[in-house]
Amino acid sequence: MPQGFEDLEAGCWEDSGEASLYAERTYVFPGDRADVTEHYRAAAEREGWKPSQATQQSSEEDMPVNLCFTLGKADDATMLDVYFLTEEILDAEETKTGPEFSSGAGYRVTVTSTADGSATSCSD
Repeated sequence: MPQGFEDLEAGCWEDSGEASLYAERTYVFPGDRADVTEHYRAAAEREGWKPSQATQQSSEEDMPVNLCFTLGKADDATMLDVYFLTEEILDAEETKTGPEFSSGAGYRVTVTSTADGSATSCSD
């Protein structure tokens, strides 16, 4: 795990009347975004996750900003979001990073579901 991100973050919140559950972890891969993207697309497909419309492309590169997948039907779906960390995101979180962030692709994997089984948006 990258320095400062050793723990799994998980929790529950209820801001719209229904409880949402999430778990997330931050990683750094020594390769580039293309390698991470290829890995998660293949792994998600293999496990039955479907690509979501919430995936966004970078305006500067021909690479996604995030990858978003769903598992299950609309009323019983779980969201998987893999998003790449930028210096701006880490600064906004007031996070100090270790040296591994300067030599690889930093990204965060988040799984989210509402307590009744319906998915929330990847950006929530």
